[in-house]
Amino acid sequence: MDANIDTRLVFGAIADDLTGGLELASMLVARGIPTSLSVGTAAPKRVQRAHVIALKSRVAPAEQAVQSTLAALDLLMEHGVRQAFFKYCATFDSTPKGNIGPCAEALMDRLGAEQVLFVPGLCETRRTVFQGHMFGGAELLGESLKRFDPLTPMTDSNLVRVLQAQSLRSVGLIDYTVIDNGPEAIRQSVTDQAERAGKSLFIADSLYEHHFSALANAAAGMRLLTGNSSVAAHLPPIWLERGLVEHSSDIALAGVEGPGAVLVGSVAPQTAAQLERFGEANPVCTIDIARAYAGDDLVEEARQFAARAIAEGKYFAISTALPQDRIDDLQAAHGRLEVAARAEKILSEIARAIVLELGVRRLVVAGGETSGSIVRALGIADLQPGPYREPGFSRAIATEPFPIALMLKSGKLGSIDLFATALEDMRKPIAEGPLLNRWPPKG
Repeated sequence: MDANIDTRLVFGAIADDLTGGLELASMLVARGIPTSLSVGTAAPKRVQRAHVIALKSRVAPAEQAVQSTLAALDLLMEHGVRQAFFKYCATFDSTPKGNIGPCAEALMDRLGAEQVLFVPGLCETRRTVFQGHMFGGAELLGESLKRFDPLTPMTDSNLVRVLQAQSLRSVGLIDYTVIDNGPEAIRQSVTDQAERAGKSLFIADSLYEHHFSALANAAAGMRLLTGNSSVAAHLPPIWLERGLVEHSSDIALAGVEGPGAVLVGSVAPQTAAQLERFGEANPVCTIDIARAYAGDDLVEEARQFAARAIAEGKYFAISTALPQDRIDDLQAAHGRLEVAARAEKILSEIARAIVLELGVRRLVVAGGETSGSIVRALGIADLQPGPYREPGFSRAIATEPFPIALMLKSGKLGSIDLFATALEDMRKPIAEGPLLNRWPPKG
């Protein structure tokens, strides 16, 4: 190896949920950066040039989220991390108390960072930021279906205002007219706002993919960067150009055979459409969480359903997603977080049954919080990520405590045929070169 190459961890990310962490790791892999992914704050078994730690902190109490985020940072700092990245959802999913602001400020304090960019958005899915306001396509975030999210309802589209409500430091804006003028203009705007108005946290507009590239270049030398995966995907060419990594790496991921299943904990409309399409050719079992409060053994019912489907050689899906009015009734009776926790617990127990007892070895999970719960229930701590293909499609393999292929997706992402497509795709090994000269893959 060239003696001039810095062998420290060039990039260490902390993701507030597992689906987002896998998406980020997959983007780096697609760009040719050897990337490892671990779950939770136990010491990872393998750390490559980039490492992502996936937490389950998005809807945790703010104090708990900060504690786990700092514990993850400590792990990254043990490996001499050059730049830390705090990854959150493209739609800035949070509550009035956090957890984006509190976690970011805790990271700033630990790292000694004075100013930090906040770069949400995902142009591939038309999640954009204009004058500090988040849009989903032509709709303002606060007027979209995100306002009905059962865990993080987003009713305010003004991200400057949302972040300020969560934060002790003052929040500014880097608008698109500055970003259009390039990295130096971005850095100068940060300096000017810090000196003249005491701003420390900066929401960045993002209307086009080249805005993410400019922001990545502006932030490449910063100790801390925050945002969705999109901005981080533009960092690898900068690392290569500056000699921070020696070269890009080819991509390899094994195929996995064995029974395949889909577990659905998301109530997003896109997931409902995907489940409906999957059900046209495959058996689907929908679990009524209300019955759990009556003492019914839903896990055993689901296990029997799965056993029949496997015996018939079929893919199958098990879902806890109910119509919104039913969810509203359950939340009114038992509490929003308690209902979510009960659904996650049931699906996690089902996952253990179908994997450990019935031999499922290809598993698609829909829902960020659900994915984290299921992976932890299966005792999986380290994942080998495959390359990013498109929003909502990122493969991974766990080899311990048993070989299993995973595709974990956010509820609102992915094509209508994703479930069946992903299960088939997991059977095929991947061997290809990195995507160096353009981004995103289907852009």
